[in-house]
Amino acid sequence: MTANDSKIEAFFEETVALLRRLDHSAIDRARGILLDCYRKRGRVYTAGNGGSASTAQHFACDLGKFVIPSGRRPFDARCLTDNISLYTAWANDAAREDVFVNQLRGLLTANDVLLAVSVHGGAGFSADLVRAVRFANEAGAKSLALVGFDGGLLHREATCSILVPVESTPQTEAIHLVIEHLLMALLKEHLARPDIGTD
Repeated sequence: MTANDSKIEAFFEETVALLRRLDHSAIDRARGILLDCYRKRGRVYTAGNGGSASTAQHFACDLGKFVIPSGRRPFDARCLTDNISLYTAWANDAAREDVFVNQLRGLLTANDVLLAVSVHGGAGFSADLVRAVRFANEAGAKSLALVGFDGGLLHREATCSILVPVESTPQTEAIHLVIEHLLMALLKEHLARPDIGTD
């Protein structure tokens, strides 16, 4: 075994160990919140910064296409960083911390869900995510958070939070995507059941 083989094996072992430490009940609760939003014809808004923005975008993509069996209506899902013109207009013309709140204002309803993805859970420039989660909570919507490190404010304030208990940005981001795909698989399985109907 080479030195690189050892590093590769160690990375795999650490990743598996992290997966085993995830809170199963939080994942199942997140699944339930997303299904409830679907039943109520609400919209799922997703948001993140940096690499977490791409994870948020991935969520919106898979909700809109992957999880839906043929003949069923799709999830209504929108990533708040997708429209770069709108995003930068708000970032330029108003408080940077309100870049997500300003996109939600007047649109978010109690049937909706806001999913915030953040490695540090709202530290530093991620104050925009914290404000968005607080706004969603005040509007009566549900808020989901995917976080790492100690979870930060998002872990404490979201309706449901899934924490990756590691102080590593790459590992947190990698596990967030695993959680994303797990949730999509659970949703897809549920929506494919013949007793669910086609509405």
